[in-house]
Parts: sequence; structure tokens; C-alpha cells
Amino acid sequence: MNGWGGVRPAERTGSGSVVDDGDLVGRARAGDPVAFERLFDRYHAPILNYLHRMVYDRATAEDLTQDTFIKAYRALPNTNHDLAFKAWLYRIATNTAITHLRRKKIVRWVPFAEGFDPPSNESVERSVGRRFDVEQALGKLPQHYATVLLLRHYQGLSLAETAAALDITENAAKLRLFRARKAFAEVYGGEDTGATAPGDENQ
Repeated sequence: MNGWGGVRPAERTGSGSVVDDGDLVGRARAGDPVAFERLFDRYHAPILNYLHRMVYDRATAEDLTQDTFIKAYRALPNTNHDLAFKAWLYRIATNTAITHLRRKKIVRWVPFAEGFDPPSNESVERSVGRRFDVEQALGKLPQHYATVLLLRHYQGLSLAETAAALDITENAAKLRLFRARKAFAEVYGGEDTGATAPGDENQ
């Protein structure tokens, strides 16, 4: 795992063979606790970092991360065999955080990381050119807009993974991302974020 939430798509065993998510998920679904522990180890840091940037409190993020994995462990046996585990896990984390924020009636967001290079060709942070204002801008957005920006630009999820994490279609994710970028730009008095039309969003 990298320092800002990147996830290894696979890991090597002691014999040098590669174990991907699908193999571990299948074994965990069948009741193998060691397989789930390895999934926990693989995704714990990214999920914790994501939740920390949603609730802006490390201890709370730790608790929500634990809740996320407990929910995942309990629900996994009832999932389909073609489960996209990463996006599914982010969906659980997102819903867990939103429930917490609604209960506490607080929504806080931290700035994009210093030196972070988003995976897409566009960077909201870079386009507005004022890193220190990103937190304030995100805080002014509707929660669903801030969430889609964090998933896509900060956590590095693909469009398909972002859609799955939010439990919406890819077309809906494109439209939400487009509107979120537009709303973000309006916070800065209509400055151009370089947002593409929904149909032009990179896959």
C-alpha cells in the first residue's frame, strides 16, 4: 500500500505465487478467516485514510474502519461470486461514515494531500490553484458531491469503482462528478475546473 490510499491489486505468497482479491474473497466467503484477515491487511490503511478525510478525526475513523470490516465480514457470505470487492468495501465505508455524520450533524473534509497526483487528467486542486482553500470548498458542497470527488480524485477509484462504491450507475456517476466539479468551481466564483461533459469523462 502506498502512503495515500493506493492498494496492491495482488500480493505474493511465500512461494512467489500471486494472490488476487478474487481468490481471497472466494476463500473468505467460504469461511476462511485467514483469507479475510489478508483482505483486512490489504485494505485497512486505504479505508482508514478515506474515512479520516471524511470525519476529520483519527479515533473516529479507526472506529468506523472497524465497523466497516465487521459489516463486510458479516455480509460477505451472502454476496455474489462476481463481487467487485474493492468498490463494495468503499460503499460500506461511505455509508458507515454518512450514517455517523448525519447522527453527529457534522460534515468536515480535509484538503487534498500535499503533492498528491490524482489518477485522472484533471485535478480539482491544481485547477483552482489554491490548495489551502480545498477543505473549505468541499465543506460548502452537498455531501454527495464531496464524496464523489474524494472517491474519484483522492482515493483514485476508477469511474466504474466510484459508481459501485456509491451504488449508482456509471452514467449517474459521470453526471454527479460533472456536477460536483461544476459546483466546486462555482465556490471560486465560476473559475474553470476543466470539467468535461459527462459523456467525455475518462474511464
